[in-house]
Amino acid sequence: MTLIICAFLVASCRPAPLYYVEPQGPPEYQLGWQDGCDTGISSKSGFLYKIMYGFRKRPEFGNNELYKIAWNEGHTYCQNMMFD
Repeated sequence: MTLIICAFLVASCRPAPLYYVEPQGPPEYQLGWQDGCDTGISSKSGFLYKIMYGFRKRPEFGNNELYKIAWNEGHTYCQNMMFD
């Protein structure tokens, strides 16, 4: 029983990505897509997913058009495709 609890605690340190598609492109595009996807998952899910994924949009990329485009694409993809 203790082993099961320990395994659960270790596995729950960070949520596993639920991406069916791995974004291709420069690092800022990949990061924007992943942040947008995490936000999309949390916006159309229950309480547990909202806690695990939450809203992610990095202020240091506020002026980066590639990040913004990727964030919107990831958000739309995960919000519409993951739970439909």
